[in-house]
Amino acid sequence: MFSVEFDWDEVCITIMDDTGYHGDLKVHAFDDIVYITQDDPELDTTHILEINPAMWEELMTAIHSPEGFFMRGTKHSQNH
Repeated sequence: MFSVEFDWDEVCITIMDDTGYHGDLKVHAFDDIVYITQDDPELDTTHILEINPAMWEELMTAIHSPEGFFMRGTKHSQNH
């Protein structure tokens, strides 16, 4: 299950673990930065990754790509 919320300067995506084992995964995307966070209730902390929007776009492309090495718009190695 997931939700998508729009604010004037942010897109917030929340992906919930239907098993209840993992904390919610949240993506906070702004024009210049993307934060990926996940709460850890056992440690009472939040893990935060900080990436730029280009890295986010490449991650989304990579999820749907075959094995190989890629650069923007160009594949540089063949699948094995």
